[in-house]
Amino acid sequence: MEKDENVISEILAAAKSLFGKFGLKKTTIDDISAASGKGKSTLYNYFPGKNEIFEAVIKDEMQTVIRKLQETIDAAPTAKNKLKGYLTCQSAAIIELRSLYKVLFEDMIESRKMLMPLRVRYENSQIEMISGIIQGGIASAEFKYMSDIHINKLSLILIIAFRGLHFPLSINPGEIQPHQYFDALIDMLIEGIGN
Repeated sequence: MEKDENVISEILAAAKSLFGKFGLKKTTIDDISAASGKGKSTLYNYFPGKNEIFEAVIKDEMQTVIRKLQETIDAAPTAKNKLKGYLTCQSAAIIELRSLYKVLFEDMIESRKMLMPLRVRYENSQIEMISGIIQGGIASAEFKYMSDIHINKLSLILIIAFRGLHFPLSINPGEIQPHQYFDALIDMLIEGIGN
């Protein structure tokens, strides 16, 4: 990593921790400066303000999750395994990022406008992944033929269904054993679209 990338990485790591503990409203530039060991002028050299740091933290986390999801999908041998891997990886990310999710829920009204373009990009990336899994399942004859329109609709429906697990996993992950639900969900799905 170059020096600038190291500095940005250190700032974002410190900010992520603070945002996860105190939220967007209560975290200040001074807090981020102290936690990262960087002067305020250094922070302002890379980011115009606290909101842009918050946006960069969320963007960085989304990119990390997308990368992990894609690696998991690529490593799985069948479309069914890809869907199960996707769900498992997604739930692990939710649990890992639960303090940040809590902040997002609490600060949602204020941060919604700022984060909406990132959320749309994140969701579109997930739809592309699920569409790719379904297309691969069709190509390998695991799934019956579907038109591109139906693949896109099914992908969106799956993303919405999977999103239903975000809240309980981010609030109290110990009460849910996601793998039990994932296996049942994927088995029911495959029975519906499988050959």
